[in-house]
Amino acid sequence: MKRVICLYRVSTVGQVDHDDIPMQKLACREYAATHPDWEIVDEISEKGVSGYKVSTNARDAIVEIKKRAVLHQFDVLLVFMFDRLGRREDETPFVVQWFSQQGIEVWSTREGEQRFDTHVDKLLNYIRFWQASGESEKTAIRVKTKHTQMIQEGLYRGGLIPYGYKLEYCGRTNKRGQAVRDLVIDENEAVIVKRIFHLLTEEGYGTNRVAQYLNDRGIKTKRGTTLWRGTSIRALIDNPIYRGVMHMTGVQSEPFAHLRIIDDDLFERCQQTVKGRSTKNFGAETETPLRTDTRSLLSGILYCGHCGSRLCYNYQRDVRKRADGTTAVYEYEVYRCYRKLSSRHTCDGQSAYKAAALNEAVERQVKQFLARIHSEPKKNLLALAGARNDEANRVAFRQAEKEFENTQKQVAALEEEAVKALTGESQLDLAIINQMLIKHRAKLEAAQRAMDDAKARMETEKQNNKETIAQVDELRSWAACFDVANIETKHMIVARLIDRVEVRRDYKVHIQFKISVEQFLGQSA
Repeated sequence: MKRVICLYRVSTVGQVDHDDIPMQKLACREYAATHPDWEIVDEISEKGVSGYKVSTNARDAIVEIKKRAVLHQFDVLLVFMFDRLGRREDETPFVVQWFSQQGIEVWSTREGEQRFDTHVDKLLNYIRFWQASGESEKTAIRVKTKHTQMIQEGLYRGGLIPYGYKLEYCGRTNKRGQAVRDLVIDENEAVIVKRIFHLLTEEGYGTNRVAQYLNDRGIKTKRGTTLWRGTSIRALIDNPIYRGVMHMTGVQSEPFAHLRIIDDDLFERCQQTVKGRSTKNFGAETETPLRTDTRSLLSGILYCGHCGSRLCYNYQRDVRKRADGTTAVYEYEVYRCYRKLSSRHTCDGQSAYKAAALNEAVERQVKQFLARIHSEPKKNLLALAGARNDEANRVAFRQAEKEFENTQKQVAALEEEAVKALTGESQLDLAIINQMLIKHRAKLEAAQRAMDDAKARMETEKQNNKETIAQVDELRSWAACFDVANIETKHMIVARLIDRVEVRRDYKVHIQFKISVEQFLGQSA
């Protein structure tokens, strides 16, 4: 009896979800039953493994089967179709040939046995896998092209419906004449979306606080729960759909007016505001989110100038006797140095500072800073962004592109030579050609990565310019609203502008700003 191992593989998430493996298993069992001298000794399954993207050396199932082949633990390797072994034309045929050289018969329920007795057998084997690889590439291209077209036409591709939208029948039909639904704005949810952007941009809320705001009011998510989280708020505001832009990885549509909930200006300001609520912004070393739920202006950035400890916001109560013998209670806000209170010998500063006096001193300097920003022509503030030169990135891209094109021609020539070798028309050995192909394909991939890196750097440069413009616009908007803003908004602005405030006895204040006008002008501070 010949011992048979069956290999089953599905590559996509959809195939895993629908579990195509039982179909392959049934076909292999029925095929094995037509060979009386066969006995299935094992069945091995791979789920979610691409035969095109993943090398056989990186596939645990293939590695395991190879080990068992060397130990002569089976005689036949059976698959549903040969593309279950892989779709890489520069690798998979040689894997199949390797099994044959170990004395293992390789069979498919659809194509029969794969043999290597003659040059014709080798040629047919190579062409078969070449075709499989090509079909995989063409399928991927067709799917991507279809989805790209749908994106550009503003059509719904499936998946989770974004918050703020719903599906409705709008009179459109598919190729089979069946009515299909399109994405439209859900007016009730759109109100919440606008509120989220407003809270983040105008009222100094952070993403976690917005989530709590929604949960407290019983506002349900798209899944029907009141489990809003900071991460889900961040994902929501990052989605360009609210600008009316359909998207998928690497592809974006032009804005569609019928899908727009948030205008471009508010969308960009919200991105910059949320991004700026980490101390990483403007050159800080860590990325700790800034609190936005405080009632004190300087919470989190105020330090004792004597001992260096952080000052904390609190209330102080004084009881005083009046001339008529009655008592009066005075309560006011203070910032306390707890090191001074707990261990007086380690700090020679004051134990408490009146919050009103400190707030006033800091506000005065912030207003002066913002006034200078507001008085400076916008074109001057954008000088730094305009001065950036990305010519080096362009040169790197052109060099990588040239290398890619040259290597591509070399790969094509080697592939042609491989076909000649299979028919005995080439003076070169097929194994040598295959080694050269692997080397040149790696070179091709390296050139592609270099092109992608240079392109990414150019895009980053553009994004930096956009971010600088957004920062300037944000600073100018702060200058316009600071005087009339509520305490939470003022705290957000102050925390964005100031790295540290140190206070010493007699209310001597030193402020360390995160940014400067000179920074935006591209001059030395």
